[in-house]
Parts: sequence; C-alpha cells; structure tokens
Amino acid sequence: MTDQLVLPCQLTRIVPGALHADGRRYLPTLVLRLADGFELGVVDRHHRVGPEQAGRVGVARLVFLLSRIRQQVAPFHQGLQAASGANPPHMRPLAAGKLLAVPSWQHGRGVLPYETLYTELLLDLGVGVVGVRTNATAPSIAALLGTDQLHPGDWVTLDRSRIDILGFES
Repeated sequence: MTDQLVLPCQLTRIVPGALHADGRRYLPTLVLRLADGFELGVVDRHHRVGPEQAGRVGVARLVFLLSRIRQQVAPFHQGLQAASGANPPHMRPLAAGKLLAVPSWQHGRGVLPYETLYTELLLDLGVGVVGVRTNATAPSIAALLGTDQLHPGDWVTLDRSRIDILGFES
C-alpha cells in the first residue's frame, strides 16, 4: 500500500527539534508545501528524511494515525484545512476526501458495553493520496462514524490526526 501514498509537495525546510538538557535534540519537523500553498508540518519520528532533501520537490508518503473519522454529508469536499486558530505549518489539519480502499476493518463488541474499531483506509484528498490507520471505542461505532461501515467511494473527514511520514522521494 505504501506505493499508493502519493502527496506531491515541496519539502521547504526541516526545523530541528529543540535541544534536550542532555544535549540530544527533540525530533525534527518537516515543512511540506502543497501545490495549493497549504503548509503541512510533519514530525519525522522515524528519521526517514535527510537534511539534503530540504528545498526539493517530490512525493511524501504520509499516514494519518489516531484520527477521529466522520462520514461526510453533501456537499462533499476534499483537501486539507487549518484547524481553527492554527498558524502554518499546520501540524493537525482537518482532512477531507474520498475513500479509495478499506484494506482493514475490524469491528467488535466484547463483554463491556462498548464497541471497538480498528481500520486502515486509503484516502484521496484531491491534492494527493494518504493512508489512514486508526481505532475507536464508543457505545456505537455507527453513531460515531455516521454509518455502520465505510466503503470505497464514501466521503470522510478526519481530525485530530497524528501524521507520520514513511518517506520522501524527489
């Protein structure tokens, strides 16, 4: 699925993490500028991108994790949008798009009075395609999502995502 994750962008800069008291640095933030000018900030948790990539145009392979998902109601829309009050680069944007695939959907109900969900999705944002990997717990997953199950072709909105980068290719 990694080869399907394609977000065209420019890696405008790499912001080094702040210095720890012991001399080590926090993780760097990558600033990605999309074709529409939106600036996305992604923490490079796994050190996938080297400093020599700064300034280059290429393709980012991103996964949105731990997202809150809701099915969209018409009129449908795609893209990334700043969370209210946030300044660029946007670290936790609202994301909206059309599902291309649902590789994993694990819905269950145990002995406790709530349902659980783990899912992996492929989402077309209009400006590119990202992966989504998340879970949820609620009295009713259908009430939480707005539907019993998501399918390719459904329109969804994500918020509160942690974004991981799997790679950047120029």
